[in-house]
Amino acid sequence: MSTLEKTIDLLNSLPENQIETIYSFVQFLSAQQKTERPADMESLDDIFESIAGAVHDTGRSLEEYREERIRERYEAVN
Repeated sequence: MSTLEKTIDLLNSLPENQIETIYSFVQFLSAQQKTERPADMESLDDIFESIAGAVHDTGRSLEEYREERIRERYEAVN
């Protein structure tokens, strides 16, 4: 029998208010755990560097791109 199954058996015999206390404690423990990143997972900097050249630089500003997108989306079609 696994530890989880043994714990569930014990929890079944407790009153609801004690189960809520245990649940709150388990949530606290869970929040304290550091999420470890797998060794093969790339950092955000690595990802950004790999896509930096993916979009051709046309020399336009972000505002110019934004205006073009709005014009394409909302311009009336003749």
